[in-house]
Amino acid sequence: MHNELKEKILSVLTSCVLVLVVIGGLVMIYPNYRRSESLKRQNAELQETIDRKKREIALLQENQLRFQKDADFVEMIARQNRRVLPGELVFTFGKE
Repeated sequence: MHNELKEKILSVLTSCVLVLVVIGGLVMIYPNYRRSESLKRQNAELQETIDRKKREIALLQENQLRFQKDADFVEMIARQNRRVLPGELVFTFGKE
């Protein structure tokens, strides 16, 4: 009976030590896990910024090509910015 009690106590202690080792491991791993998740989130945000900037660059390049090849587009932009062709008669209406 004395050996049975020793074996039972040893079994319980072994289980407790095993549980403590697992809990200790989890406690040590958790900050790295949180940091990893934070870095993943930052990476996703930066990737979205990169994608947005790539779209802006593509639009600017498209407009740049239009300025080189599309005279009507150039005239439309110039008119929006109140530019006139040489020799054009301009009437301005404003408040005095």
